[in-house]
Amino acid sequence: MHSPFRGLVSAPFTPFNADRSLNLDVIPAYARFLRDNGVGAAFVCGTTGEGLSLTLDERLAVAERWAACADDRLRVIVHVGHTCLADARTLTAHAAKIGAAAVSALAPMFFKPRNNAELVEWCAAVASAAPSLPFYYYNIPSMTGISFPVADFLTQAADRIPSLAGVKYTHEDLPDYRACVAAANGRYDILFGRDELLLEGTAAGALGAVGSTYNYAAPLYLRILAALTAGRAADARTLQDTAIKMIALCNGIGVTHLAASKALMAMLGVDCGPVRLPLLQPTAEQLAGLRAKLTDIGFFDFACRFPK
Repeated sequence: MHSPFRGLVSAPFTPFNADRSLNLDVIPAYARFLRDNGVGAAFVCGTTGEGLSLTLDERLAVAERWAACADDRLRVIVHVGHTCLADARTLTAHAAKIGAAAVSALAPMFFKPRNNAELVEWCAAVASAAPSLPFYYYNIPSMTGISFPVADFLTQAADRIPSLAGVKYTHEDLPDYRACVAAANGRYDILFGRDELLLEGTAAGALGAVGSTYNYAAPLYLRILAALTAGRAADARTLQDTAIKMIALCNGIGVTHLAASKALMAMLGVDCGPVRLPLLQPTAEQLAGLRAKLTDIGFFDFACRFPK
């Protein structure tokens, strides 16, 4: 029986060499880094992993290396979304073969489904390539342009996708999120995907959360969750405000948040290399400014680190 994902799920960056070829040798140490900092699972080849900038063979290779590093303390979810159904099914079948804990797929974003009924058909075709593997729909309207009510998707998909386990919900529609949590008497695992709104997601029923900043700031978010559990709501809010400042700093250096965050990993000893075009790499000056501003908010005191 599938065990739902609880606590923090990191969305890892895909490591590249300087020439932007894959650097799979980074992944074993990266996996240990996440595990040792309290992350319980890795969502690989998704948005943060630049999955749609990878070739099919590269995605297979990345997923396989992460799966080889998995254990009961760090399970692996493989993102299999694609604009080509045959490739999405290949990725799904491969994920089952390598022992992934689950797969997840975003909606195709060129020829788009026009409604939830069409989206369900697409997801059913993807999931059926590995019928025994838990399937999570990946809701991320900011990237796909698909913003149908997900609670309605769950209702329509219930009998159509037997392996449907839940949703990776990367959106700010908290009423719809709450409806997903409540759907079918709480049957589904609805993973919350907005790091800066973790408190709001938890209040809406989130028990597990997927995020890019959990790669490098998991201890901060674990403190937020611990404060909530202890009934210290004000402390939790103060800690989340720090997370919001951290995210704003990464957003504000002149490149995408993804590019800034990926470069930040090298400051912590996990060099994931550059991003791929069309994303632009931050300059040395931009990174120096980011480091200084992060130091001012105490980032290097609460950031992930290798054990001594």
